[in-house]
Amino acid sequence: MDNQKKTVEALREDVFAEAVELFEGDRKAALAWLNQPLRAIGHEVPSEYMNSPENIQKVKDVIGRLEHGVWT
Repeated sequence: MDNQKKTVEALREDVFAEAVELFEGDRKAALAWLNQPLRAIGHEVPSEYMNSPENIQKVKDVIGRLEHGVWT
């Protein structure tokens, strides 16, 4: 199923899974990260910001950059 056909809730679940992977399986750390303001998305809180496929993709992009060591 491509991203356009997934529901916002399913996309949010994907982000949580990616965040857990980013934090090497630490679900608590991933949840904490998703619930604090991030400068990369305008100081928004990811868990509150992910209300559209576009915003969800922005959070996924941040995770991808962090996975590859890109901090800006």
